[in-house]
Amino acid sequence: MLEAQSFNLPATAFVQLAPWRGIVGIAAYRHAEAELHQVLTLPVTPHYFMSVAGVMFLWCGPGAWLAISEEPGLENRISRVVGSLAAVTDQSERVIFRVTAPRAALQKLVQIDLHESVFEPNATALTLAGHIPVQIWQAPDGAFEFCCFRSFAESLYHSLVEL
Repeated sequence: MLEAQSFNLPATAFVQLAPWRGIVGIAAYRHAEAELHQVLTLPVTPHYFMSVAGVMFLWCGPGAWLAISEEPGLENRISRVVGSLAAVTDQSERVIFRVTAPRAALQKLVQIDLHESVFEPNATALTLAGHIPVQIWQAPDGAFEFCCFRSFAESLYHSLVEL
């Protein structure tokens, strides 16, 4: 489990390390995506996420998703459901930051339009935050969440707090 202390990150009003969540990558095998959709409810529209039974599924590209849950054992649960239809990989080395800074401030860091008429509720995007690859989405409470690989976490944190 990742702790803020492991990065020596000072507290800030706008940026917090999100509580631990299991993260799993799902990649449909060739010609199995249609059948995968029959056994697992996944977003079919590019750039959106959905929550089903306590698991959030984020669209990551054609035939690819991230599954995120606070419950342990996510990789085993997803693997049992998808069987031989998809590759399931542990992605728990990723870090999620919750950011409550105004959209206008975040717009300085990302190259996508975060205006509410464009980046709607349940929207997600793969983009760059400065030079760091991230997946960003808006939580139901209005906060933005940035997911990045652990090796980029300190750099992303510093970029976020400097907004």
